[in-house]
Amino acid sequence: MSDQTLDVVLLVSRARGLARAGELGSALRLLREAETTELGSHRDVLDLRARVHAQRGETAEAAECWRRVLARHPEDPAAGAGLARLGRTGPVAALGRHRARTALAAAACLTAVAAGVLTTLDGPRPARADTDRAAGGRPSPGASGTADAGQDKDQAAALAHDLRAPGLRVTVHGDTVEVAFARGLFSEGAQLTPAGARHLALLGERLGGRHLDVTVHGHAATVPGAPRSGGSVVALWRALVAARELSAASGAPLTAFTTDTADQRDAPYRDPARNRTVTLVISPG
Repeated sequence: MSDQTLDVVLLVSRARGLARAGELGSALRLLREAETTELGSHRDVLDLRARVHAQRGETAEAAECWRRVLARHPEDPAAGAGLARLGRTGPVAALGRHRARTALAAAACLTAVAAGVLTTLDGPRPARADTDRAAGGRPSPGASGTADAGQDKDQAAALAHDLRAPGLRVTVHGDTVEVAFARGLFSEGAQLTPAGARHLALLGERLGGRHLDVTVHGHAATVPGAPRSGGSVVALWRALVAARELSAASGAPLTAFTTDTADQRDAPYRDPARNRTVTLVISPG
């Protein structure tokens, strides 16, 4: 993977994190700053810019970003689907103009846009039902909440069953699934081993076509003289490389993955070589 590709992955991951936290203006500023460099014209950067504009109700700006993608990549499915969806979603812009009136209106706008535009494009997922309800007050606990929790756990168990394969350690934790790899994926730095690349490709194929929230945690072996906590740049780069491979194999955009560096104390194994790896935490959408 080239340095430029890693820069794209890092930029998209940072901007997507801001967008998912509701900081749409900050995400857009970060993406616009790349306009003066080659990164600004990369399809993944433009795709995320389009999604953020759409979520803000700025349909003209979103359409322009997707047209720029299609000008260089005429067969790009996300850009084509985005333009088609915008053409069928007139109310989005109206909602965007009113999103600042009240906190409730803003929450409704974000939910409507996410459901109407971003979900279709496998972008950031809309808020879970319990988060949506929290905007208007938490519901009283009861049978409905218990049923929802049980359904989430059933979905996680089904996902874990589908993901299990030789070389993967798949564990269910409530309504999430954790995936670890039996052997280290990287030889040194952020260089994938051939076996590591195959394992990521296999996992990516199994993730394809699903609506999931995926966080990729990079790990690094602890070496003498290095910090023993606080994460590391090497671990972050490994998460970025893994996200790129998973994106390519699954067909999901980079915006579908969140990346970070795990703390050294959270390493999955005692063996340093096996800790040259990543782990995934996946929540069914």
